[in-house]
Amino acid sequence: MKFKKIVSLIILLAITIGLAATLSACSNSSSKKQTSLEKIKKKGVLTVGMSASTAPYEFHDKNDKIIGSDVTLIKKIAKKLGVKYKIKDMDFDGLLPAMQSGKIDMIVSAMSPTEEREKSADFSKVYYKSTNVFVTKKDDVKKFNANPDLLNSSTVAVINSSTQQQVVQKNFPKATLKLFSKSTDTALAVVNNKADALLVDVPTAALLEKTNSSLVNTNIRKSDGTAGAAVAMPNNSTKDLKKAVNSVITKYKTNYAKWVLEEVKNVSE
Repeated sequence: MKFKKIVSLIILLAITIGLAATLSACSNSSSKKQTSLEKIKKKGVLTVGMSASTAPYEFHDKNDKIIGSDVTLIKKIAKKLGVKYKIKDMDFDGLLPAMQSGKIDMIVSAMSPTEEREKSADFSKVYYKSTNVFVTKKDDVKKFNANPDLLNSSTVAVINSSTQQQVVQKNFPKATLKLFSKSTDTALAVVNNKADALLVDVPTAALLEKTNSSLVNTNIRKSDGTAGAAVAMPNNSTKDLKKAVNSVITKYKTNYAKWVLEEVKNVSE
């Protein structure tokens, strides 16, 4: 009789342990955290933030469609991830806060991975690098070329929260800054005598001058000291998402420079 009780207890204990193990496995499976890539794949849509006001990288065409070399890059990334894409257009200084709050999945907007920005985001490999040039009115170009220090007593237009803003603050700390959300607005500020000069990257300067015949490049060029443009992803993004994005950049980095030139033609049409 005692033997039967012992056997019954052993069987009951085995069943209990097995049931606990099963429940534990189910619990672990259900509570397993999704990776950054899995979350995007589950949604089926990659939501990308950009400030579509800096041709040829991102801008609105005559039909108000957002195009540019960064849009081409987004298409390649979305294809690699196996999802559709959606672009949210906003002011440049609102991009990082939007990503931190979960409104967008990543930023593709010619954004440089500065030390300050790396506190708020993870960055991909660099996909493009340019340099910056000061632009002014034709009547003023000779005086600035002859004496670049005049910028220290001038009003300079830049995009708010851009690396160009930091360049002016570092190299011409006494300059008065006028901050705008679009490169086209910096051009209008100079044309309308609300600023003496503006600072943008070289391709953007060429486009601004095409639409504003009174503007011209100075000989004053300044690197922003950053590595170049990269894709920004939320802090602590998992390796699978970073790997996928970086693989696209590795594959198309050479092509990107060609995309920039193609979009310059589109802007001039």
